[in-house]
Amino acid sequence: MKVLAFDIWGEYAHYKKIYATTSAISYCLPPKTAMYGYVSAILGFEKSNNQYLSFFQNKECLIGIRLINPVIMQRMNINLRASLGRMKSTDNRKPTTMEFVYRPKYRIYFFHKQNNIQTQLKERLINKNAVYTPTMGLAGLISNFEFVGEFEPSFINDNTKPVSIQTVIPKKHFENFDTEALRTKRTEVIEQSMYAIEMDIERNVTERDDILLERKAKTIDAFLNQYYQLPDGTNISLF
Repeated sequence: MKVLAFDIWGEYAHYKKIYATTSAISYCLPPKTAMYGYVSAILGFEKSNNQYLSFFQNKECLIGIRLINPVIMQRMNINLRASLGRMKSTDNRKPTTMEFVYRPKYRIYFFHKQNNIQTQLKERLINKNAVYTPTMGLAGLISNFEFVGEFEPSFINDNTKPVSIQTVIPKKHFENFDTEALRTKRTEVIEQSMYAIEMDIERNVTERDDILLERKAKTIDAFLNQYYQLPDGTNISLF
């Protein structure tokens, strides 16, 4: 098993929370399902009829997400315009408060069971050559990306001792915090609820979980029922 690592960043990102109603509130990081679209844009997978999602079914893909920049959220009032037949565009503006992640940067760890997909992605990341322009949640939020490396991690399922995890942690892999380490490091761990993990080809979310992240981009010291360790000792959670 080999894992690709690459960084993505931009000026703003917006990943709308499913339960937001009166305002467009954003997750602090891209859902795993959003990364399917991001990778598909780089590779040029066809998005009509959601064909790209056929490459990401049945747990064929594992992803880990690490925060490089601390989380900074900004809210802006945006005039949205709906298409209502012959109504003039100046008559149907809808002021909406939207939340954005300001200057986000994430390190993505990516594994796919299909070697050809893994190889194609590696080549395009190295050459910075995307078929379509990758964005961070919305079409106007252009993203940059850079290849970091390829690693062969070790799978570990020992929950008897705490480890420092560099990535966000899904609750299904979480056992408990190392409370002493959390106090010493003054970490700010927050939880994001109803985070989308898997989606079928009809774009119905088939799996959700809560995730834990450290908003200052520090490590999280915790007991996990499983994680992966890179050759340099970095511990990551893939899900």
